[in-house]
Amino acid sequence: MDMFPHTVTLYHELTETDPATFQDVTVHAVTLLRGVLLDAAKGSHVTKSGLEGADTVNLYIPFDVEAVDGVTGVSKRYAGAAEFRNADDPSGLWTLTVDGKTFFVRGEAVHPDWDAQKLEAAYDGVYNVTNVDFKDFGGEMRHWEVGGA
Repeated sequence: MDMFPHTVTLYHELTETDPATFQDVTVHAVTLLRGVLLDAAKGSHVTKSGLEGADTVNLYIPFDVEAVDGVTGVSKRYAGAAEFRNADDPSGLWTLTVDGKTFFVRGEAVHPDWDAQKLEAAYDGVYNVTNVDFKDFGGEMRHWEVGGA
């Protein structure tokens, strides 16, 4: 869908075993999604502890989005969370989850060794995925609607 002009960098946290130390390490699968629509709103709200940021975003990802590995540039395909989690080699896949392991950055921000905190210090527009709605309306309207905060 050419009407979606934005790019986001999607990060998904994985746990792998380092073959040298046999220790579990956290790594990120980084995917560039080109041809999305990012609708962000800045705001604030008051809680018991005072004023807090309430930046929210809706990310619209068409099913035919261009998805490529952030490091190699190789095309990736969408996989549901279970397929992604159970894949022997998830490097050719991307997914969306609301389990605190998926976040995205507005624009191209490829830093596979950085965590969310480091990215937030360097970039505006870093969002945790808070909800994912599968909108299978048929035709060119098929998309995921992703909420972020």
